[in-house]
Amino acid sequence: MALTVRMSSVKVAVRVRPFNNREYSYNCKNIISMTGQTTTISNPKITDTYKTFTFDYSYWSHDSSDPNYADQEVVYRDIGEEMLVHAFEGYNVCIFAYGQTGG
Repeated sequence: MALTVRMSSVKVAVRVRPFNNREYSYNCKNIISMTGQTTTISNPKITDTYKTFTFDYSYWSHDSSDPNYADQEVVYRDIGEEMLVHAFEGYNVCIFAYGQTGG
């Protein structure tokens, strides 16, 4: 069976943001981990229960002291630059952000 590589015009990225002040005040625990493009969510109520997802890009922005920390520049280099190039080439582009943000 031959391996076929398809280019897609849709890419999906996930980014884990840092806790906000409210989450710190409630002593919330992080239930998300990332390895490469794989994101794992654990269920804190049921031991050893996990859901794993794979994305085109996974960005760990939860803890700035982590060696895998992804700041705005990393995200821009991975996604933003390519989007600008396509826009300048005349293609329609869109970055859609969903969920809570730090802003």
